[in-house]
Amino acid sequence: MSRSIHTAHRTLDNQARRALKEGTSLKGIVSAMRKSKEELQRKQLIKRQVLAERRRTPMPAARSSASSIPIKELDAGPFVHHAASPEDIRCVLEALPPAATQGVARIQLSLGKVYMEKRCSDNETIRDPFTGRISCEILPSVFAGEILGTHYPGRGLVFVYAYVYDPSRLPMPRTLCEVYLRLHALQTLVHEIAHHHDTINRVNRGRWMADRRANVESYAEKMEYQWAREVVIPYLERAYPKEIRGLRKWVAHRGGILLPLEFFAGDNRHTRRDGFERIVFTTSGGFESWVEDLPRCKTLSEGRLAFAWELHYSDVYEECLTVLDGILASEPDHLGALTCKADTLVHLKRLDEAFLVAETATRLDGGNPDAWKTRGDVFECRRDWRGLLANSDAWENAGKPLKAARRRIQLHRAIAHCALGNESEMETSLKAHLATFRFRGDEIAKRRTLSARRSVFRRAGKPVPSELNVKAL
Repeated sequence: MSRSIHTAHRTLDNQARRALKEGTSLKGIVSAMRKSKEELQRKQLIKRQVLAERRRTPMPAARSSASSIPIKELDAGPFVHHAASPEDIRCVLEALPPAATQGVARIQLSLGKVYMEKRCSDNETIRDPFTGRISCEILPSVFAGEILGTHYPGRGLVFVYAYVYDPSRLPMPRTLCEVYLRLHALQTLVHEIAHHHDTINRVNRGRWMADRRANVESYAEKMEYQWAREVVIPYLERAYPKEIRGLRKWVAHRGGILLPLEFFAGDNRHTRRDGFERIVFTTSGGFESWVEDLPRCKTLSEGRLAFAWELHYSDVYEECLTVLDGILASEPDHLGALTCKADTLVHLKRLDEAFLVAETATRLDGGNPDAWKTRGDVFECRRDWRGLLANSDAWENAGKPLKAARRRIQLHRAIAHCALGNESEMETSLKAHLATFRFRGDEIAKRRTLSARRSVFRRAGKPVPSELNVKAL
């Protein structure tokens, strides 16, 4: 594979001389040379790996079955909890395809404190109050490691790191909380097994090197999703039926809908092939956020509305509507449920229904910004630009809109004027929209201004001018 990369050391010198001769900008020279340097480093890495592979001694024969892989528990303590037991792990390993566990020498359940100290150098780290490990609080008073697991393919080791919590301070009944954590511990296990399988079976003679993080994570996330639904979830439903039913019923009562276990597993496939990561709201993350917010909900309806919003953010719109319809069946004038429903219907492109629900909300509260925003979104989706302008005027006259509402009104006007070809009016509205922000520095102000302009043209259905194109900047 290294022969397919033609970059050499002389390429850098030739590029620099040619760019200077042609009068290329300094930014263009730096960008081209950076790309060539990355290709050169990749070529050198391939050669080193091929050479190392030729000199490598053969790995010892793989164990005959997953049932013979040792599983060792480390770092025991009153607040250190390995959510998945050795028996759980053994059952999952035996259910995986035999090739997946080939070369796995040992599974270790540990705290991983020392490892995370070496890997996590961010000064703004969170440490759990019980062990001092670098962690993140996934549920109130429940701490997961900053890194959930890891693998060492050269030694055949797979680590799954523990959760840290005080059993007396859990945000939900202990058995229900622990079965939820067990689900995610086993998902971490199959994620690391996927990494191990990927490295052992696909990294070979420089054809695939596992040096591109996006490709590596994309494969592991794909296999985690697949094995979670084919292996992990069926196992938990067989081994812990009472706890699973309890978790689902607990959420059904407080959240307003009975959901399958797949919902709690989430979908963590998010690494893109271009190396970037898109921000996603998974259903499991929405559940955790809702559990955190639940103590602040004073009534059952408030708790269910909070859950509906988390479903909305996770793009689970039909389930969101089920919860909202349940609230509105007993409280038809529940303003929060109406505005959430209207917004959700817009996402489902059920525009006529969304407009009627938003109209109901504005009759109940003439100045409700969420209802007015949804009305504007409906006009925008319909490409009814004069209707969008009229809605903006009506919204502004409905009361004294706050800054966030004024910001949205001016943005809607800028989009409508852009679509109608009213350039001067668009500039006036866009300037008023940007005036509602307070930017920290000229550079940030410039970036946000360009971003707002591009957004206005895109939402108006107009081509973005070349001077606003990111590639041209």
